[in-house]
Amino acid sequence: MTHADVVVIGAGAAGIAAAKELRALGQNFLLLEASHRIGGRAYTEDVAPGVPFDLGAHWIMAPSENPLMPLAKAEDLVLDESEKHYTAARYFEDDAWLPRSAYADFAKYWDEQFAGLQVAADGSDLLSVFDVIDNDDRWAPYFHMFFAQDFTHDVDRASVEDTLAYVRQENDLAVATGLGNLVARYGSDVPVSLNSAVRKIDWSGRDIKLQTAKGTVSANKIILTVSTGVLAAHEIEFSPALPDWKLDAVKGLPLGSSTRVALMFDTTLLQELPAAFTVRTHGDDPLNFRNQPFGYDYVEVAAGGRMAEWMEKSGERATIDYILGKLRDVAGNEAVPEPIRHIVSAWNGDAWVKGSYSCAQPGAANQRRVLAQPVDDRVFFAGEASSSDFYASVHGACFSGRVAARAACA
Repeated sequence: MTHADVVVIGAGAAGIAAAKELRALGQNFLLLEASHRIGGRAYTEDVAPGVPFDLGAHWIMAPSENPLMPLAKAEDLVLDESEKHYTAARYFEDDAWLPRSAYADFAKYWDEQFAGLQVAADGSDLLSVFDVIDNDDRWAPYFHMFFAQDFTHDVDRASVEDTLAYVRQENDLAVATGLGNLVARYGSDVPVSLNSAVRKIDWSGRDIKLQTAKGTVSANKIILTVSTGVLAAHEIEFSPALPDWKLDAVKGLPLGSSTRVALMFDTTLLQELPAAFTVRTHGDDPLNFRNQPFGYDYVEVAAGGRMAEWMEKSGERATIDYILGKLRDVAGNEAVPEPIRHIVSAWNGDAWVKGSYSCAQPGAANQRRVLAQPVDDRVFFAGEASSSDFYASVHGACFSGRVAARAACA
C-alpha cells in the first residue's frame, strides 16, 4: 500500500495549487485525479486546428493577484481585456437593432438593482436576488440572462448575500490560446496519478485509507478538492459518513449550469455583426453572443441557469438549431447557413464534475466558510465553492488549495 503524508484528491486548479504548496513545504504527497487529464473545469478544446475554445473556465479574474498571471506573462500570451461594464453590447429585439444608447439604459438599470441588493443584504439572507430586483422593468429579462450567465443559477435560486460577496475589482482577461490550456501548463510540473478515481475514504483508523481505481493508498491527511456536485451525489463513500454540518454545506452550495457554444461558418456573416450583441425575439429569453474573439472565425454563446440546463438536456442539435434561429432573426435565413464546425459543452453530464460552478442558495451564503472547515483536522476541503470572496473562479480555487495545504501541514 502506497502511503503519503497528504493525499490531494482532484487535479483541478485547487488540487494543483495544493500540490504545489505541499511540495514547497517539503511534504510527501500524492495527487489523484479521476479523469484522464488535469485542469478540472478549466478545459480547452480546438473548434478547428489552431482555433482554441474554452469549454469551461474562461476568464483570468483579479489579474494583479492571480497565480496564473506570472505564467501568462512569461509565455507572452495574448490577453484580451473584457469591457469595463461586461453587459456592454448591441441589442436586437424582434426585428430591429436598438439604438446604441440602449447600453447606457441597461447599465443604469443594472447598477440600480445591485444598489438595491446592497440595501437588502442588511436584512435576512433568506432573500433571493429575484425577491429584491425590479422584475417588471423592460430590462429585467436581460438582467436575468446576464446574471445566470455569470452565476450559473437564475435569480430566484441565488442568495443576495452570496451574490454581493463575489469580489470583482479589476477587468477580466481572456486568453487567446485558452485558459484551460494555461491551467494545464500551470500544473504540468506536478506529479499526478490520472484515471485514479477515489471510490471510498475510510477515516475511522489512525491512517486514512483510500480505495481508488488503481488500488488502495493511505495518508495521514487528505485534501478534497472535488466539486460539490460530486460530493452531493455521494460518488465517494465515506466511512464514517461526513458529519451533517458538512453535508448541509454541500447541499447549500449546489453547482449550477453553464453551457458554452462555438459555431464556425464558411461565410462573411460574422464580419457584418457587432463584436458583442444580445438577441431577444419571439418573446424568448435573451441570448448573448461574442463575435470573433481574438479574430477567430466563430461566434460564441454562453448561457447559464435554466437556459443552460435546457440546452444540455435537449442536446447539441437542438442547441445549435436554437442559436441558428436567433442569428437568422438578425441576419436573415439566407445569410446564416449551417456551421461548418461547432463545439458545445456539457458539464452537468460530466461524471467527474456534475455541474459548472457553485452558487449559494438563499440562506446558505455562510456555508462557504463551513465547507472550507476541516473534519477531525485530517480531512481538509478546497475548491472554488469553499472560497467566500472568490468563488466561481480559478484564482479562488487556487487560493483555497494553498490555504488547505498549509492547514494540513500545521
